[in-house]
Amino acid sequence: MLIAKRGALHIMGERFEEYVASLLGNLGYSVLGSRVKVESGGVEVGEVDLLVMDPAGVKYAVEVKSGRIDVSGIRQAYTNAVVLGVKPMVVARGFSNDSASQLANELGVKVITLAESVVLGVDELRLALIDALYQFVAELIEPVGSAMRRGVPMDLIDALIECNNIDCICNKLSINDCSKIMESLKDEFNVSNASLRKLRVLAFIYKLFMSATGK
Repeated sequence: MLIAKRGALHIMGERFEEYVASLLGNLGYSVLGSRVKVESGGVEVGEVDLLVMDPAGVKYAVEVKSGRIDVSGIRQAYTNAVVLGVKPMVVARGFSNDSASQLANELGVKVITLAESVVLGVDELRLALIDALYQFVAELIEPVGSAMRRGVPMDLIDALIECNNIDCICNKLSINDCSKIMESLKDEFNVSNASLRKLRVLAFIYKLFMSATGK
């Protein structure tokens, strides 16, 4: 089952890259290749989604993201471009945070934001939503797994699920000083940047997993 899911995700990723290649063509870029291997010293060290050239003859290594690009994605795009000896480019739905935007500016990574460039058709929108859903689920699994290894108390999990504000959580847990409760909750799931809404989703998934395993 896991192999089938990965295969489906791989196919969807390829289709989205084809869509972006068409988009770049409409913007005046010539597509020179896709899934281009990045080699250093005869050793394969990576892959770029697309290799394109602008009307002035400048070549770009393109990193394609159906969602938002983070710091790691910016670094990957820049490193691959440097190894290939071309300019870095990212096509995405924007930046995941200000750090990613700042790093792109510092490294000279050209960013084309899909939301500003194109309105997706039905098929492309479905593809983007499915890919974003996979990414979202992947982001949830790791902190839930970390919490399960730590053995987060169920009274805390229940309070998170039942309450939609910090005061309610503190009352249920009989905590007098609520000033550090958010940091404590983030520590339990080993996440440094999460809203209360996301923590509640993590708590709900945690309880489902614990119930499924009979713990």
